[in-house]
Amino acid sequence: MWNGFDPAAGTLRVTHVVKRIKNRAPGAERKTRLVISELKTKKSRRTLCLTPELVDALRRHWAAHNAERLQAGQGWTEHGLIFLTASGNPSDPDTFSHLFSGPARKAGLGHWHPHELRHSGASLMLAQGTPLHVVSEILGHASTSITKDVYGHLVEGEKRAATAAISGALLGGQRPVAPKVAPKDAEGTG
Repeated sequence: MWNGFDPAAGTLRVTHVVKRIKNRAPGAERKTRLVISELKTKKSRRTLCLTPELVDALRRHWAAHNAERLQAGQGWTEHGLIFLTASGNPSDPDTFSHLFSGPARKAGLGHWHPHELRHSGASLMLAQGTPLHVVSEILGHASTSITKDVYGHLVEGEKRAATAAISGALLGGQRPVAPKVAPKDAEGTG
């Protein structure tokens, strides 16, 4: 939401989500409806650090948002959200998913869902050596075990680097030799 954007600090506080839920109202003409709600857990409500480029992009988006709001006049509905329709209503996540797949295909990625951007971001952070707990906080996971379950295969290189570092420290800079695995004998004692 816009009230979570702090351009001076270069941060964005993530507190709410727009989601589609079943419409349980009697006689409702639509089966589902959009709702704005707080994120489920304390850890999912988080502050993200933004690059200067993202701060500039959000400032430009804010200016466009204000221009659209003024042009819409009485037809505008203010929700405080950053991404809206031309009338100020929440953007439908399903519509965004459909619109996103076109540019993804054009870029040669195939049929991508916006959630793949989240996975790609997490994978890139881990590949660059960002600690697992930091990636977990950025993603808003309730615990690092969730992050490890999803992305644990990507930290294998870190484990190997840690093994090499401790070996180097203990062996005086010598490179570790991979242990030989002896075949198990008939009694299974190897």
